[in-house]
Amino acid sequence: MIPRRAARAAALGAIVALGAALRFGAFAAVPANPFYDAAVRSMSLSWHNFVLGAFEPGGSVSVDKVPVDLWLQVASVQLFGFSSTSLRLPEALAGTLAIPLLYLLVRRLFDRRAGLAAAAAMAVLPAAVLTARSDTMDSVMMALVVLSAWLVLRGAQERSTRSLLLGGAVLGLAFNVKLFEALVVVPALVVLYCLAAEGSVVERARRLAGSGAAFVGVALSWLVAVSLLPGRRPFPIGSTDGSVWNVVFVFNGTQRLDAAAALRPGRAGTSGPARLLDPAGPLHLGGVIGTELLAALVLGAAAVVGALVLRRGRGGRRSWASVAFLAVWLLTGVVLFTRMRQLNVRYLEAMTPSVAAVLGASVAWLASQAARRPAMTVALGAGVVASVAGSVVSARVAGSATVAAGVAAAAFGGGAAVLVLLARSGRRLPASGVTALTAAAMAVVLVLPLAVSTRVVAGGQQDSGRPGALPVRAVESLSSFLRAHRHGARYDVATLPAAQAGPLIARDGRPVLVLTSLGSTSLLSTDGLADAVHAGRVRYALVARVRCWRTPATRRRCTPMARWILAHGTDVGAQAGIGRGRLLRLRA
Repeated sequence: MIPRRAARAAALGAIVALGAALRFGAFAAVPANPFYDAAVRSMSLSWHNFVLGAFEPGGSVSVDKVPVDLWLQVASVQLFGFSSTSLRLPEALAGTLAIPLLYLLVRRLFDRRAGLAAAAAMAVLPAAVLTARSDTMDSVMMALVVLSAWLVLRGAQERSTRSLLLGGAVLGLAFNVKLFEALVVVPALVVLYCLAAEGSVVERARRLAGSGAAFVGVALSWLVAVSLLPGRRPFPIGSTDGSVWNVVFVFNGTQRLDAAAALRPGRAGTSGPARLLDPAGPLHLGGVIGTELLAALVLGAAAVVGALVLRRGRGGRRSWASVAFLAVWLLTGVVLFTRMRQLNVRYLEAMTPSVAAVLGASVAWLASQAARRPAMTVALGAGVVASVAGSVVSARVAGSATVAAGVAAAAFGGGAAVLVLLARSGRRLPASGVTALTAAAMAVVLVLPLAVSTRVVAGGQQDSGRPGALPVRAVESLSSFLRAHRHGARYDVATLPAAQAGPLIARDGRPVLVLTSLGSTSLLSTDGLADAVHAGRVRYALVARVRCWRTPATRRRCTPMARWILAHGTDVGAQAGIGRGRLLRLRA
């Protein structure tokens, strides 16, 4: 007989290995994000650029986020060389590490069986797999949020002030990684601590305030430090006044709450209650999150109703605190992401741990009760069948995966009926039987999520966006052209907007003159550009294919900077190998 502890360790190891395989499979085929990759290249050139998150090597502008996650990418490329693989390595590692972290959290909330089930759900959750393979910050943020939740729970259960303060500090670090996205869990953490902690109301409030102070101190540490640095600082892309506070709290804060701010029509799909289950939208949310979200809602509701009917809540305040924590976290994410208009799959990392945790804990609890109560066996079987049926509709995965899911659901339903008959005859499942029932239920529910995740891997999909991306040959051709025609210029090229120069910066690490921030915020006047051209500091301008350039009538809608470039530029895009209208040679 294999010892129980060794069997659990082996099960967790297999789950983590599966999650790692999905996150690292065909890893080199996934394209990188030229915008943030340019920042990584620039930040690796000097400590000044590193600390301030410079976008271009000259350090005149910085990225639109706090650069904590980019620091990890800089470390990765310094160790393994500058490549798409090393740039995305911290995200994939964080996404993999989140699996055992979630196991530890759910084990402490409920038990080991629930922890293993939640870890399995997290390992194959398509939204988590897609994000961990992407060149973005969200997976690191998510792993830190799970660690913060574990620390807060430990602090509540053990009356450990140290753990509670560390939990707040880690959440502050998560805020520095992806800003307000990390705060989706905050209402749930407050509920968890208030319900699970021992002591008087005053004592709990005091400890919670201390944790909040630790969060604020860490969350604002970079902002305060940068604000106090002497000398000129880079202009943050996205800011309207050049302040890092503005880019954090306005561009990444209040403007994101404005439903119409920076919305690209059709990109986020239609907001509404069924949005996260919709298979037809541009983000395919029904497949990447709906497959497990629907199962979590159905089986979670069955478990809560079952617990209320059986009155399992009496004398179990901590158990209900755990239920309330997961419910608040999940529902906060659902309400937020069904209502916000500008949505990307990577944003869902703010709630993916709650989806996996609710699903795993619900299945494990229903299976444990099914060992003694036929009604719970019926609830588990019906819930699994209903979840798979709904997931088939929401995922729309054609082929053998749908057939396999249907067959597995039917077989599980039949097995549940047999268990009901056995229970009525007085036979009960042993502990090993409960574990097998939990594993079987999870295996059936996760057939379609695994199929979608496998498709993500095979297709080399990513969700970081590729602003300013150019084909590799075009970047090489542009780089060769500019090197041959630089003639001592300080800047490789002037760029309008900033993202257009991302691929060039990431390749060559040469200074670029950024003319505008996001939108129409000018960083340099037309007179300033004219002076730079006259002095020979810059000879070329790299521009996007903007509609206002197409006809004389539409040119009047261009910004003053764009009109100046058009009036003083000669199109050399075809000679540079990037197509007409993209590169102009400037004259004073």
